[in-house]
Amino acid sequence: MNRRDLFIFLGLEVFAIAFAAVLFVVLESKVLAGGLAGGYFVISGLYMIFRTNRWRDKWHSLTRYVLYVHVFLISVPMLVARYMQAGREFQDVRIFGLSGPEFHNLSSGVFSVLICATVVDLFILRAKNE
Repeated sequence: MNRRDLFIFLGLEVFAIAFAAVLFVVLESKVLAGGLAGGYFVISGLYMIFRTNRWRDKWHSLTRYVLYVHVFLISVPMLVARYMQAGREFQDVRIFGLSGPEFHNLSSGVFSVLICATVVDLFILRAKNE
């Protein structure tokens, strides 16, 4: 694991929350706001995966495993489903059989676990270096 990368990841994760919140307040189109926020989640997640793939001890990182779930089972499916069903209200959108709001709640939970995993990896790294 890499301390610098983990701090960058934590910054990207915290920024994602603020960025999404601002988009939904500022933009009239919720589909556009969702697309921009979703795009950020996918791109930042792929960047983090790319960085973790370069770690020597990548198999010991909790962050890495949660990132794969966050990007490929949550962010990409939500982004694709939202645009394939852009004409529908969000509550009528279906993603893996769940309504848009239900899937978004799942997404928020996974993202919270990702933030926790990043913090845990930082603590593990600190403990190894002491």
